[in-house]
Amino acid sequence: MEREKKSKITFFWLWLFSLPIAVVGFLLQTILIPMQDMHTLSEKELAQAQQEFAINYPLGTVLMWTGLIVFILTPIILVVAFVKI
Repeated sequence: MEREKKSKITFFWLWLFSLPIAVVGFLLQTILIPMQDMHTLSEKELAQAQQEFAINYPLGTVLMWTGLIVFILTPIILVVAFVKI
């Protein structure tokens, strides 16, 4: 019983910290310098500019997607754990 409670608390905190991780990942992969006429760039040129001028594009992408996936999966696990009782 005590172990189940600890695992629920762990999943809750994991869920709580996953959203800020996704936000940090988004900020790392976003271009933070102003660009004029960004809407005139093609999708390929925009992706290239984003990879070139972002703070850390690969790390940001990994953090953002990991945070979002964990943010979606942990509530499902928590609901299943609470229904199981």
